[in-house]
Amino acid sequence: MKILDARILIIDADTGVVEFLKNHLGNHHVIESTGSGIDGIAKGSSSEYDIYFISMSLPDISGRDVLHAIRKVHEEAICIMMSANPSIDSAVQTTQMGAYNYISKPFDPEKIIPMVHRALERRWYILEARRLREERENNLAELSVDKSRLSTVINSIDDGILVINQNKEIIFYNPRFLQLIDTDRQILIGDSMFRYLPRSLQKQICEILRKAESEGKTGAIKQELVIKPPLELVVMANTAPIFGENGQCLGVVSVLRDITEMKQLEQSKSRFVNMVAHELKAPLAAIHSYLKMILDNTLGDDIVTYNTYMKRSLERTEALTELINDLMNIFRMDSKAVKRNLEKVEVADLLENTVDLFKPQMEEREISVNLALKHELFVKADPEEIRRVFTNLISNAIKYNKYEGSIHISCVEDGRWVKVTVKDTGIGMTADEKDRLFQEFFRAKNKFTRDITGTGLGLAILKKIVDEYAGRITVETEYGKGSTFTVYLPRVMSGE
Repeated sequence: MKILDARILIIDADTGVVEFLKNHLGNHHVIESTGSGIDGIAKGSSSEYDIYFISMSLPDISGRDVLHAIRKVHEEAICIMMSANPSIDSAVQTTQMGAYNYISKPFDPEKIIPMVHRALERRWYILEARRLREERENNLAELSVDKSRLSTVINSIDDGILVINQNKEIIFYNPRFLQLIDTDRQILIGDSMFRYLPRSLQKQICEILRKAESEGKTGAIKQELVIKPPLELVVMANTAPIFGENGQCLGVVSVLRDITEMKQLEQSKSRFVNMVAHELKAPLAAIHSYLKMILDNTLGDDIVTYNTYMKRSLERTEALTELINDLMNIFRMDSKAVKRNLEKVEVADLLENTVDLFKPQMEEREISVNLALKHELFVKADPEEIRRVFTNLISNAIKYNKYEGSIHISCVEDGRWVKVTVKDTGIGMTADEKDRLFQEFFRAKNKFTRDITGTGLGLAILKKIVDEYAGRITVETEYGKGSTFTVYLPRVMSGE
């Protein structure tokens, strides 16, 4: 606690005082002096000295003015005031102004040397406190930077993070955590977890705390939590205890990961397998029965009967192929595995080309078609998917139409939409059939549809495609008189 080579500034016009101090202090310290108060202020303000000796009486200004000026620049300056005519009032006044001590001239060497040592010891404490303060501020600045970096990393990750203390109070969470528990409420740090967390997560955290506190177990619990049923939001919650240096449980940390898409894919796969098993069973059994009767020669010798059963088997296999294709399309859409080649599609041209494909079927049933198509209307889409939509609509308009019926197909601009309408004069639907129309495997069953084949997936696929392009589909129908399907697709300008 000693300062070697202390810098001392003497501000006094009395050369005898200056020489005395230099003789007694100069061997160990660096002494500078000036006889002018103004010069003393300039020197003492521009550079900080360890001790200032300031005379109360100076030729230009008072020692109090010098003391005030130096202390204004260096608040912790150690200033020793000197006076040949000391007074209690001066001593009190300068002490109140921040002077370290007040001494009278001439000096007593036995008193001045210990006083300087005490002053330098105080100066050492001042400098050490300043160093520690600066070091603390630097550490806080570094800590703040590190905390900011850590916060940036935690807030940018895709997992939700939650920290709970042993009192079951929330002490940290990141923004992603709020999304994964499906809340827009702002959680207050220090609040009870029971006010905010889903019950399933509360139970998991309580179980971890119970095991850690009563049994000392350190293992984590990993569990799927359904936040929004049935599968709108599902998370995998991994919760583990936090222990201090003494082995005491301080709380828990929970990491939540969004597994909704994975669970939906699992469900889609399961549903696909179940659908395949259910829908293939009946036609395969029929084909097996037909072929067995043919091979066992149980149909007699009539070649026409054999041909009839062979034709039925062929029709069943064709229906199975169509069913498998539709099932695969449904599965790909549900699992988001469809790869689309988006381009600008001229709707009217695509409609005309699709109608041309069905002309033989229309002629066979003597169904007339009327087209009212406005050209130069474009949508941004995969042409094959839009063709599938139009194919399904036109195919159904033929299949469910009356003999010698008619179909009206239009394509017009409707604000920001391209509006495509397919109207038939067919058998129509009941209100119940209309409500269930886009359900998978639904087929209307009445006296008109008894001999019409189909998978019951066409319209479900159609709606999924239209939904993928942010479009919509509407149906107007009257049982026994026909149906009108209208598809709206977002329009793009020709120059886009």
